[in-house]
Formats: sequence, C-alpha cells, structure tokens
Amino acid sequence: MRLKPESRLRLSTVTGSFDAYGHMLTLETFGYSFDVTVYFAAHEAFTRNVLGRRGWLDQVRLGLVEYESKLYLSRYNK
Repeated sequence: MRLKPESRLRLSTVTGSFDAYGHMLTLETFGYSFDVTVYFAAHEAFTRNVLGRRGWLDQVRLGLVEYESKLYLSRYNK
C-alpha cells in the first residue's frame, strides 16, 4: 500500500460530520486493482466506517444476490 498525503476534508453523513485526511493508494479487491483516494477519520475515536460512491465504487460493476449468498464483481468498463 502506498500512501500520499492529501488535504484535510470535512465529510457529512446522515448522522453528522467529521474531519478526514485523504491518501492516494492502490486498493485490491478480488484480483482487481484500483488507484483511489481513501479518507481516514482524523480522530482515532471515530467508530464508524463510511463508504463513498466515488473512487472505488464508480469503477466496478457490483451484483449481489442475497438469497444465494453470491457477490458478482467486475471492472465497470468490461
């Protein structure tokens, strides 16, 4: 994992806001690699995980069949 420091950012969710720092890194999921910016909460006491729509999720096609316990994943451009 390579980290490149980015600027501080204030993120908002339905339950409130928090400060985070972004880092460029390569995320690997099921054999696919993605260059993304990932934001980490500025305070260690922050107890929630937040998944955004930009960066990783907009680069994949994701299918979930809950009743069969199956997850389908491919690059968006395939």
